[in-house]
Amino acid sequence: MFLYQIRSRLSKKTDVNISPEISPEQSISRVDHADWTLFARMEFADTHYNSPKAIDYHALQHQSQGMRQNRTVIAAEQLTAKSIYNAIVSLGQQGGEIMLPEGRVIFDQPLFLPSNISLIGINGRTDFIFRDTDYGIVVQGSNTAPITNVAIKNLRIFHEGEHKFCAALLATHTVGLSFENLDIISPRAVGFLLADNVLETRFNQCHVSDAGLVGFMFIRDVRETVLQNCSAEFCQQSGVFLTDLKLPDHIDPLDFAAQLHHTDQIIGNFAPFSANDPSPFRTDIINCVFKNNRKMGITTDGVGYLSVKNTVIAHNDCEGITLDNGSWGCSIQNCHIYNNGWRGRQVEMELGIDFVREMGLMADGSSKAKLPGVSIDNAVYTRIENNHIECNWGDGIKLVRAGVSSSILNNLIEHNNRGLNDKFHFFGILLGVAQKQHPLQDDFPSCNNKIMGNDILGAHFAGIHLMPGVTGNVVIDNHIRGASFEAIEDHVKSGNLIETAEQPR
Repeated sequence: MFLYQIRSRLSKKTDVNISPEISPEQSISRVDHADWTLFARMEFADTHYNSPKAIDYHALQHQSQGMRQNRTVIAAEQLTAKSIYNAIVSLGQQGGEIMLPEGRVIFDQPLFLPSNISLIGINGRTDFIFRDTDYGIVVQGSNTAPITNVAIKNLRIFHEGEHKFCAALLATHTVGLSFENLDIISPRAVGFLLADNVLETRFNQCHVSDAGLVGFMFIRDVRETVLQNCSAEFCQQSGVFLTDLKLPDHIDPLDFAAQLHHTDQIIGNFAPFSANDPSPFRTDIINCVFKNNRKMGITTDGVGYLSVKNTVIAHNDCEGITLDNGSWGCSIQNCHIYNNGWRGRQVEMELGIDFVREMGLMADGSSKAKLPGVSIDNAVYTRIENNHIECNWGDGIKLVRAGVSSSILNNLIEHNNRGLNDKFHFFGILLGVAQKQHPLQDDFPSCNNKIMGNDILGAHFAGIHLMPGVTGNVVIDNHIRGASFEAIEDHVKSGNLIETAEQPR
């Protein structure tokens, strides 16, 4: 990602301009991007995803009662893969609960779950070990016959074998999944993988550690998902990755390795968005923890209405959270986002893909091109409110390029810019216009954003920085203290409304 390069200064300014002499009507210039592809994408999503639907509560209640009445209990001395397969078959189409004892079960093939099955172990004491299988537990329906009403509770899942793109738990073409008290430990690649027409999934107390790739990965049409009290830590890529990953006609929907190779050839790790890409839609992340991952805490490659609340995002080597590549209507509220963006664990090839290899390394071996706590790039209608964003190595919040109509309100942003070096310095909030990294990206200046009521403290180079060309932005009532150059570094001088409380000496 483009980072603003440090320039020599003839003098260091200490005074802060309080209010512009011209009126707000003269000083602000709104920009209309009515033909932007992202707005077409929003209309497409609203048409396909937001139509009201009737719910047959009587049928749901009857189904739930039927499952509770049908119960199979597996004794400890009978706990084998074969006994679990047999229990699933014996329950038939009506389904029911399978109660598992304490113990370990070793599988040499995936465990496929049909509709109306609840698989319930003893919390922390029932272990499933999948060896040399691409997928562990599989909940896989079809376009015409989705798998419905599956619950999995109280299991520890181990996914052993050589590293490749695969998953400990795969769900595709499903409705109404419930995962509770699941620990996925050291999966070969992905912990939980949801892809293509996965509706109404709820995670509670689900944890992934040491994933070979990603903790939670949602691909394309994954809708109405809730993660509550969950975590992903020490994953080799991101804790959470939500993507509209392209699906070329010649690639099978379950051939994820081929899809990743395809997108890697056209734009590094991601592909530009288009209007009719299916996207993860309405994902709620509440009271979660995403820490110590080798890339981002949360990565988005085109999502609609992601909500992250009361969540800790910390010690991730790249950005804390990205809202990128065609994301819209996302919100980050009441979160603690800190110590992200050191960029010391990426190998040379990865730095090359990110266009920063030639920037050099610091004495500690990390890249000089540090990353922010929150990144907004080709995204619209983002809300960042009431968060504590501190001690990140790059900027606190960075609007990289084409960040439109964001509301950054009432945050405490302090002591970022930890990665200050001879090539780069960083800001509390940066409104930018980075260069394209691919011809299909949009790189127009960030515009029409509201930056209001933030407390920006500590030795940022500037509390708020406006790069040349950004326009239509309202920057008012921000309290800035400790900036080493000036409170608001404005390279535009017109087109934006800028007012600030005076920086305390």
